[in-house]
Amino acid sequence: MKKFFLSVAILVSSVAISFAQSKGRVFNDNCFAIIAGKDATADGSVLFAHNEDDDGEQMLNFYIAGGSDGVARYLWAEFPGMTQADSYINEYGVAVASDYCPSREDRFDCTDGGVLYEVRQTVAKYATSARHAVSLIGQLVEKRGYNSTGRTYSVADSKEGWVVSVVKGRHWVAKRVPDDQVMSIPNYYTITDVNLADTANFAGSPDIVSYAIERGWYDPSEGEFNFRKAYGLPQRTFLAANNLGRHARVLAFLSDGQYKYDPKTLDFSIVPSRKLTVQDMIDALSLHKDASIGKSQVCVDGENSGSAIGSQEEFCALDGGNTGHNGSVCNDNTVLSTVFQLRGWLPKGIGNIAWMCAGKPCVGIFVPWYLGADKVPVGWSRFADWKEAEEKHLSDAENKRKNYPDGKYWEVVDRWNKISEDYKAYVEEHGMERAEMQLELYDYVELIDKTLVGIPEADATALMNQVIEILYK
Repeated sequence: MKKFFLSVAILVSSVAISFAQSKGRVFNDNCFAIIAGKDATADGSVLFAHNEDDDGEQMLNFYIAGGSDGVARYLWAEFPGMTQADSYINEYGVAVASDYCPSREDRFDCTDGGVLYEVRQTVAKYATSARHAVSLIGQLVEKRGYNSTGRTYSVADSKEGWVVSVVKGRHWVAKRVPDDQVMSIPNYYTITDVNLADTANFAGSPDIVSYAIERGWYDPSEGEFNFRKAYGLPQRTFLAANNLGRHARVLAFLSDGQYKYDPKTLDFSIVPSRKLTVQDMIDALSLHKDASIGKSQVCVDGENSGSAIGSQEEFCALDGGNTGHNGSVCNDNTVLSTVFQLRGWLPKGIGNIAWMCAGKPCVGIFVPWYLGADKVPVGWSRFADWKEAEEKHLSDAENKRKNYPDGKYWEVVDRWNKISEDYKAYVEEHGMERAEMQLELYDYVELIDKTLVGIPEADATALMNQVIEILYK
């Protein structure tokens, strides 16, 4: 076991590589999310995967926050200065992250400046379920208005996953991911049909259809209402080449090439070709333009599996070529990659795991973080007190490396910069080692699960803290 701990520590510090400051950001590389319902997964968990993509100088910090005065205890993955980048999972096993989705709304309708950054914070602090999170987001948008062009929040717990799309101002709509299906979203709205009478699967603004009619975005004589078509900004969303390519690639991977992607008739969710695992989510988040990971074959070797856009040549031209990081699901701006494994048959502190890779999933290791841990490893927080981090999140965000040189994330930045000098050679040399270590971690979690279930809560917490401290060195 000591040998295992040592090998993990070495690999996490040398192979869990990640972020590089962007040298020419590619349009619309702004995050990616996937949610698989509990009947679509191999172990019966809800799986929620997310790539956070941001350019500029970014610094990843972790905090165990809340836990008193009516606020839930939660794990906070923080990027100082960013209003729409942080992700969370709270003590109830409610996880939340988001994706930029510009709308066509051109009217500003907000009270007291509207809401933006506090949306995810509110979910983390108060949501007791994914469905409750949907309600909280809707209440915020309706009461104060959303102060940005548009965004989609993905929320999940061990029972279900939801997609909540908000529009600048006071309009929003949410749809539940069917238990036997998987949903994926780049940077455009993916909700199409809306049936607010079906409260088990939908929620939203009562006037979501009538307002679209009033604005001339929807004509009932042309057919069924389509939220994506009515509210999305076409040239910045579902007609953007990088969105089309990334989305088609992931859907092809999840369906073994059986799903025929067509942006005109895009489904909200699909039935995957197999029961999905954490590794499937990692592979999907790691996809590049050559689609060389897993079973997907999009834009490689003359194949165009899973796409109804046109010929292979047309697809690759639309997608900006067939190699490289930019324009890929895993790209040069990916700063954190996470797979939330939400297992309802275990106590929440044990059953909910955030598998996190500090940076590029294509070259990094996804390290498990048990929700029941109550300490953050040394070097992964700017401040000892999460309240200070919250207070200074937006005000203390310049020159982060200069002001906080001891952060562990800078090691990740430096190693990625080195690897990017000859990415192909690095992957060829270390790819097998990375894959083997990831498999070891799955086996390790199985062993830890069995140990945690049989010991007192205080001992379980201490063990989880020890595991995380070792793995995140």
